[in-house]
Amino acid sequence: MGNLDTFSRLLGAIYEGTGFPDQWPDLLQSITSFVGGRVGQLAVFSLQTERKPTWAVSGFDRDRYKTFLYRHAAEDPRLPYILRNPGRVICGEAGVDHDRFRATALYREVVAPFDIEHSLVSYFAQEADVMATLATMRGQGEGPFAPAELSRFELLVPHLRRAFEYFALLEQARERATDIGSVLDIVDAGIFLADSELRVAHVNKPGAELAREEDGIVLRGGRLGCRDPVTARRLSVAAATAVEASRGRTTVIDADHIEVRRPSDGAAYRLSVHPLPRRQRAVPPGAHAELAVVVRRPRHLPADAARRLRSAFALTPAEATLAGAMAGGTTLEAYARQHGIAISTVRTHLKAIYGKTETHRQGELVAMLRGNLELTLA
Repeated sequence: MGNLDTFSRLLGAIYEGTGFPDQWPDLLQSITSFVGGRVGQLAVFSLQTERKPTWAVSGFDRDRYKTFLYRHAAEDPRLPYILRNPGRVICGEAGVDHDRFRATALYREVVAPFDIEHSLVSYFAQEADVMATLATMRGQGEGPFAPAELSRFELLVPHLRRAFEYFALLEQARERATDIGSVLDIVDAGIFLADSELRVAHVNKPGAELAREEDGIVLRGGRLGCRDPVTARRLSVAAATAVEASRGRTTVIDADHIEVRRPSDGAAYRLSVHPLPRRQRAVPPGAHAELAVVVRRPRHLPADAARRLRSAFALTPAEATLAGAMAGGTTLEAYARQHGIAISTVRTHLKAIYGKTETHRQGELVAMLRGNLELTLA
């Protein structure tokens, strides 16, 4: 990976600065240098049209780049390829025909004059209908990004996603409340502020309701846990790892949610662990916490998920039903039993889904399906 000290300092900067746009230019410069790019962009867009994007750029004149962002970004032929790959790090130019791309007005008027032909891009959905995009770019003379540089970028993206998720939740609530206790109470998710051993310093009202139900999530003796022992161990490991990652002592590759099954109906809570920046650790007053555990109730019925995924990826009804079940955590064997079909038939549907979603492994497919369900507004 190169310089471990540089990587550790960069992780600290991500968790300290992601929620504060005035710090983004310095953060971008550090990320861009670490990856090997020349120009960096970090932008947060709300899907609510009345809110303007928050963005920063490094390595380029901000006013000139603003023209590109506001006038030309929607014309970018690389955009459909980028949007089909939520949560992944991709080379933007890999999704277009190079000759056709160089013949476009966008290339002649923006890409070539800016000298930003080659790019590494990642975008991911956030709470409160927010999308964050991170890109690092460089020119034709510097050449395409190498696999080692893409790997460096991949190391950073899970940390940015974690930091943005937590700050997006708070930003949504701050618009309606100033007291931090009230802020957390009006967020539509259970939030438990805890230390690395899951001792809870503060829980918001939705979280307290979840804990009282004891339907998978439990709060006993002041500690947060899960009724299922295996899931409880996963939560403990995730909490310890998140705190270590915020200190730059370890690397988090997978920032996906942990599923907690409800014994009452088999539906799954979505649980994620987010390190708290040091400046946020003393809120509410008297509460000391190192991380936030966010618990979201099941949001999509199987039929609704299948409808959304069928539309997004042009799946057949059978393929969409299987995709929706997989997004909800159902195994192929369990799906075959539930629907009374052969496992070979299920695998045939799965192969077709791989082709239509441009994925190759079940883990990659499930992550894409869940990301798409979170992005879909219809």
